[in-house]
Order: sequence, then structure tokens, then C-alpha cells
Amino acid sequence: MNAPDPRVPTGAPRSTAPGVVTAAAAATAAATAAPASVSRAAARPARARAGWWTVTGLAFLTALFTARYLTLDPEVFLDQQRAVYLAHRTSLALHVGGGVVAILLGPWQFLPRLRARRPGLHRLTGRLYLLAVVAAGTGGLLMAPRGLVGPVAPIGFTALAVLLLLSSALAWRAARRRDTLRHAVWATRSFALILAAATLRIWLPVMDLAGVPFEQAYATAAWTCWLINLVVAEHLVARLRGRFPAAPAAPPAG
Repeated sequence: MNAPDPRVPTGAPRSTAPGVVTAAAAATAAATAAPASVSRAAARPARARAGWWTVTGLAFLTALFTARYLTLDPEVFLDQQRAVYLAHRTSLALHVGGGVVAILLGPWQFLPRLRARRPGLHRLTGRLYLLAVVAAGTGGLLMAPRGLVGPVAPIGFTALAVLLLLSSALAWRAARRRDTLRHAVWATRSFALILAAATLRIWLPVMDLAGVPFEQAYATAAWTCWLINLVVAEHLVARLRGRFPAAPAAPPAG
């Protein structure tokens, strides 16, 4: 019978295999990270609902404020544009009327439950939104060349109208092709451009409070009102693309 080696304490703990240590550490890290990831996942729907209600409220207030122009009452017109609006009432009514309908319908196109449970209603409101955008964009193209602070502001508003019509047409084409991802991407951009009406009405009072002269504020607003919105839209588009599986690669030619 062999005697124990006196150099090794009999009570010494046995060493643990490296693989066991690694697995245990990974399990501990996963257990620690799991509650945080679950918490973040649970917070996303709440943030989405809050964002939707914020945008919807802003859209409603903008429509309420802008719809006054449909009365064609000169007293509600912008002082610097009163003569132009009176001379082009049809274009003004087309632009404002289409814009009001589009900004009110737009938020409902982004409700997942509505799309899932009432696809027919989603398609109907989508068509009405598209018609409203065509009216708003066409009226905008007719009114923009007569805008204030030329040529900076007229060019900015013309670019807005062109991009609005283009993005909406691409959203419609993607829907016709049943390309869900592209439809969502272009619809997001289209509605961001419609919301330029809201951004414009925030930008001008802020610039006024900051002491910026009206002409300078208006010239910058013609660009910032939709560029800011597109930056936000591209952030949302990046998130949208992450939710959709990658399209299968096309087979090699030949």
C-alpha cells in the first residue's frame, strides 16, 4: 500500500478542468445578461407606442392648424404670402387639402395590428393616402416657385415636393410587387416628408425666439423641415431592415 505524498496536503482541493470553468462562466454571464435583454425587449413596444402617439398628436395639431387655409380667408394667410395665396387659391387648396388628409392618415399605416387584422382597411387607407400625397405634392410644385426668399426657399420646397411624390410612388410600386420591406422603407420616407409640415411649424417659432430674422429662418426652414425628418426616417429604416430576413441571393448567371 502506497503512503500519501507528504508534499501534497491531503485536504487540498482538486483542480477544476478548464472546460468546466469556461462553461460555468458562460452560463453565469448568460444568466446575468438574460434579465437585461428581456427588459430591453419589453421596453421596445412601450417606446414604439409612445412614439406613435407623439407623432399622431403632432400630425393632428398640424392638420388642425393648417386646415384653416382651406377657408381661403385672407386673414389666416401668412402676411408675406397673402397676395400669392389669393392669386393661386386652387393650387393652395390642392396642396393644403392633400396635405391635411395625408398627415391624418399616415400614422395609421404604421400600426402592425391594423395591418395584420384588417389588411383590406390598410390597403384602402393606403390608396387614400397616396391620392392625398399626389394632391399635396402637385399643389406644392405649383406653389413653390412663388415662395418667399428666392431662390433658396423655393428650391427647398420644390425638392420636398419632388421627393414626396417619388417616395410615395416607390412605396406604391413595392406594395404592388408584394415587396414588404421596400414598401415599408419607402412608406416611412414618404410620411417623414409629409411631416415636414409639422417640423416647419416648430422651426419657425423656435428661430423667432432665438432672434433669427424671418427671411433667414424661412430660407433654412425650407430645407431643415424635411432634411431633419429624413435623418430620423433613415434611422427607422435601418431598424426595419434588421427585422426582415435577408433576401435570397440571385443564382449566378449561366
